[in-house]
Parts: sequence; C-alpha cells; structure tokens
Amino acid sequence: MRVALISFCPRKDEKSRSAVKSLEAAASSRGNQVDVIDGNEDLVNTRLTMYDYIACVIRPAGIIGGKISPRVSEFLASSGTVSGKKGCALVLKGGFSSERVCRSLMRAMEAEGVKLDYFDVVKDADHARYVGKKIG
Repeated sequence: MRVALISFCPRKDEKSRSAVKSLEAAASSRGNQVDVIDGNEDLVNTRLTMYDYIACVIRPAGIIGGKISPRVSEFLASSGTVSGKKGCALVLKGGFSSERVCRSLMRAMEAEGVKLDYFDVVKDADHARYVGKKIG
C-alpha cells in the first residue's frame, strides 16, 4: 500500500523528527511504501491522488488552545483528490490540548473527504513505533 505520511511539525524540532522517523520505519516494516512529505513547505506540485492511505502528523502550536494551522486544510484541498481515501490523524504530545488538537485535525481531514480509521496522541518515539504499525 502506498502511504503518504504528511508532517506539519516544525522542521527544527528534534523530538518531532525522531517521532516521524519512527512512524515511517514502523509503517514500512509492514510492507507499506511510505513517503514522508513536509506539509509546511510550499509544495505546489504535491499530489496525493496516487496514495492509498493518508496519515497526517501535527504538533500542537501552544500549551493550551486546540487549534490547528490553516495550512492543513489548504494542503489537503490543493493536493489532488483525497476524497474517499482512508487515513489517520496523529498528534505529537505537547501541552494540555493534544486531545483537542486531535479532534480539530480529524475534523479538517474529514472535511476534505478522508475516511479516518485511526487516531492517536503520540507520547514519544517508542509509542510512535507502536502507532506506526497501525498505519496502512
């Protein structure tokens, strides 16, 4: 299965990068072809049409709140046909609002037509390896 692992995490955050690498390695160990895409870059030519599964990973912006970046909806809307594809919403633990951020991410993905079959708040790199096996 072709999996798009879209990361909306800060590029310079080492904790986020290690969690995304663990997610990628665990999903690849199940025989999936995983492509990690940086959702924060201006990717005009990125098309998600060819992928079977879409996984979005985000880190909460603040300690409290629960809002996600509008970049998530913009990216999904401009990246080809994602309606009807299966996917998952993953939030890296940070602050007190990780569960609220997860709900907001789920709503944004479902608004674009992605059928969510899994969601979770990833606590650390070890938990990311466990969660990564459920991607795909």
